[in-house]
Amino acid sequence: MLNYPHKTEKLMKRSILLMLTLALSVCVLASCGEKENFVNPGDYLGGGGTGEIADSADDVTGEVKNNFSDKEFSELSGNTSTTGATEVAPTEDVYQIAESGTYLFKGKYGGISLGADSLKLHLIFDGAEIEVAEGIALNGAEHKKAEVVVTLVGENSVTSTAAGENAVHIKGSLSFNGKGALSVKSGGKNAVKVSKELAIVDCSLTLEAANHAISALSVSAKDAKIDVLCAGKDGINAECDDETTAFTTEEGYIFLKDVDYSCQTAGDGIQADTVVYLDGGNYNIKTSGVFVADIAQNRADYELAADDFRYIKSGSDYQKVASDYMGRDAMYALAQGCKGIKVGEIEYPDPTDSDREITVTEGDYSIIIAGGTFMIDSTDDAIHANSGNLSVSGGTFTISTYDDALTSDVLTKITGGEITVTKSYEGVEGGYVEIAGGTVNITASDDGINAASDDPSVAEHIIISGGKVYVDAGGDGIDSNGTILISGGETYVAGPTSNMDCSIDSERGTVVTGGYLFAVGSLGMVETPAQNSTQSVVSFARSQTIAAGTTLSLTDEEGNALFSFQTPKTCQSVILSCPELEKGKTYQIYGGDSSLCEFTVSGIITTVGSSGGIGGPGGPGGPGGPGGGMGPGRW
Repeated sequence: MLNYPHKTEKLMKRSILLMLTLALSVCVLASCGEKENFVNPGDYLGGGGTGEIADSADDVTGEVKNNFSDKEFSELSGNTSTTGATEVAPTEDVYQIAESGTYLFKGKYGGISLGADSLKLHLIFDGAEIEVAEGIALNGAEHKKAEVVVTLVGENSVTSTAAGENAVHIKGSLSFNGKGALSVKSGGKNAVKVSKELAIVDCSLTLEAANHAISALSVSAKDAKIDVLCAGKDGINAECDDETTAFTTEEGYIFLKDVDYSCQTAGDGIQADTVVYLDGGNYNIKTSGVFVADIAQNRADYELAADDFRYIKSGSDYQKVASDYMGRDAMYALAQGCKGIKVGEIEYPDPTDSDREITVTEGDYSIIIAGGTFMIDSTDDAIHANSGNLSVSGGTFTISTYDDALTSDVLTKITGGEITVTKSYEGVEGGYVEIAGGTVNITASDDGINAASDDPSVAEHIIISGGKVYVDAGGDGIDSNGTILISGGETYVAGPTSNMDCSIDSERGTVVTGGYLFAVGSLGMVETPAQNSTQSVVSFARSQTIAAGTTLSLTDEEGNALFSFQTPKTCQSVILSCPELEKGKTYQIYGGDSSLCEFTVSGIITTVGSSGGIGGPGGPGGPGGPGGGMGPGRW
């Protein structure tokens, strides 16, 4: 979660707002039932004026430089021959492999161990059961030059019940292939630990681990099935070598193509130091974090700071609250990170000073999602790019999270895909947020889309240039510490019902140059777009609320509905814009069958006020227009 410098400004605004609310209440009481006496407040704070126009951020998404190109994946997929294999008789003892070659294992074994370095091994498991009560079941922990390929035929298992031990540990490189399956269980540590590259092609892995299910220098998989039944830490974890002292995308990456991946973890579902690249496949990720109370012992045991305690107890569940939360509830924090998909900030030890760490913040840190189907249910952030960029160009997402759904420290860019956030604290977040395509449907208890950064060099912005965006937010609908530019696409915002936030909030102005905008919210902190917008904007407000479920429609002089939106909550402010609005022409806003107001576009910003009755729920969208809804809202 980022810190927000503008929160202090909001506190000042809220103080002013209390005085304005008192003044407005007098106005509303005096004008009840008298339409001509209610005046649209337009802008209490911010908004209007001249806004800054942001340029798109540099699209830095990083590279995936891995050792498994399509050709090499194909070669690995074809390397399943058993010709010339040495069949190893079942044994209760540990079988020592002293020479390179092809070995066939069928039956039960008391362990397999590599007895020499520089081995090139092709191990074929055909109904193999390898289990140890002490030590590592498949042990290559002493030989960093070993290259091991394990071909799976039928059902196989590798198990270590030893405390503090990995079930599979290869200090060199390891590949799994074949059409068979392997179950790996570790009662003490990682299920699969590889000190160099791990590749998984075609086969099926089922994993259980006290620590990480998979941990390697890098992980590449294609056309495989990976099922993490349980993990005490991460499902898949890729970490750079301890001796690495400079940022590189040659290691610390995860590359998954057309993989079926499911996991239930207490840590992160997928976690890499440098790059996560996902293209195709199915991902069902559930992370379940443990919440601990704010007491000195927990701060020490879990290395937690005061600002980590951002949750309150809500019945038997937990709810994240704002950093300026003033309640008296006991506060809680997550005991460890448990994000759905994460690229982490690497901390390399400084070779000249063992007590100091170098935090690498290169722009190449990134999460790149090109396609796939994603079901993410996470206690922590669902998709998080730390110190880098997040790119989504395709895929179908259903996300439920206690924290942020999609977040990055630099650029969050969405150019395609279908994203549905059913639950979040904040929906889409970044220093820069750019949406140029796809469908994004957000439900958030705080801000729906947020641009904020701790880095003073970042001039935050939100740019919506395409796609369809739907926001239902308890805080600000769209909130930028810098600028907002709406230049295309369709944007529908159901903002707050309280008077402490607004549907659109920007520190340096909101500019509308194209697209369709329909934003509803409370009157407390209304901000209209800037006068230097190039497409006409209408700001409509009323003294009485419009009921939840009301279909709001904009109609032209002939009664044709231009576009509409069914508000999921009560509102008093409506801000809308579309290419069809023309200066000098007359339009109406309908609530169901009832006309809420009639207005003539007077310029770039047209402000309209009304004290009419409460809008009716549902119903047709006024003459010439069908009923509205959360998507699509334009007709």
